[in-house]
Amino acid sequence: MGKSNRVNLDDFVHFDPVFAKKLEPFLRGLYDFYFRCEVTGWENIPEGQALFVGNHNGLLTFEVLMIFYAWWKRFGTSKKALALAHGIALQNPFKWLIPKLGAVPASPEIALEALKRNYSLMVYPGGEKESFRPYKERKKLDFYQRKGFIRIALQSKVPIVPIVSIGAHETYFILNRGEKIAEKLGLKKSMRLHGVPITLRSLFFFWCLTTGIFTFFPLLLAPSALVSIFIPMPAKMKFVILPAIDVHAMLDNRLTEEENIQKIYDYIVTSMQTVLTKEYEKRKYPIIG
Repeated sequence: MGKSNRVNLDDFVHFDPVFAKKLEPFLRGLYDFYFRCEVTGWENIPEGQALFVGNHNGLLTFEVLMIFYAWWKRFGTSKKALALAHGIALQNPFKWLIPKLGAVPASPEIALEALKRNYSLMVYPGGEKESFRPYKERKKLDFYQRKGFIRIALQSKVPIVPIVSIGAHETYFILNRGEKIAEKLGLKKSMRLHGVPITLRSLFFFWCLTTGIFTFFPLLLAPSALVSIFIPMPAKMKFVILPAIDVHAMLDNRLTEEENIQKIYDYIVTSMQTVLTKEYEKRKYPIIG
């Protein structure tokens, strides 16, 4: 990886432990009762820094909020950690909220600087493209050959710790990623957004709007239908923390840099997919778990 431009991390880190403490009762309710979260593998978290990598799920990716709460509940402020966030998460009506919980813009420069400053990092290589995948693909993990996180781990000399999320993609019934809609609206270029997810609830909202042209009653339902698009279903979530991977130890001097990175990428994705598949085999019913 080439030399990165130095950034002032303090311009981006706005984590507020006082705010996190105030939000704790709400997060506890979601964690314990609404999503009925379960985390296994805490023993796999290293004493020092690590680059945590997870699979991304659902329209509003509630699994990120839940893993934040699990971390906060276990470590408080004793282990410094940040999460790389897509620009869309930092450019919306709730943009004041996410940074207070430890989100920073997803860029290699910020990631490298955070690791230099002794933070651990949570990254989601699949980004919104993975989280917007259709419901029928909920059992599939895909990072779309995005390997920047491996280069960051190698350059910063930190291990990679995979965290597999199971069930979170059942919080929204996504029918289609809506990539063509994103293209036509110019969102891929302007916001790096790879889709505008189509869900059953969003279809109902548009039905209210279109039929409201001819009869007034559906328009009365439209505001509630719009809000319902973003309310997650109470799907049981489970998180499995896998053993730390010493990516430096995996380097083979007989291979080129790209071949080494591809080998590490394949190993990580295969390991995570194996766990995801096994855990979904244990789930008896969608949402219930």
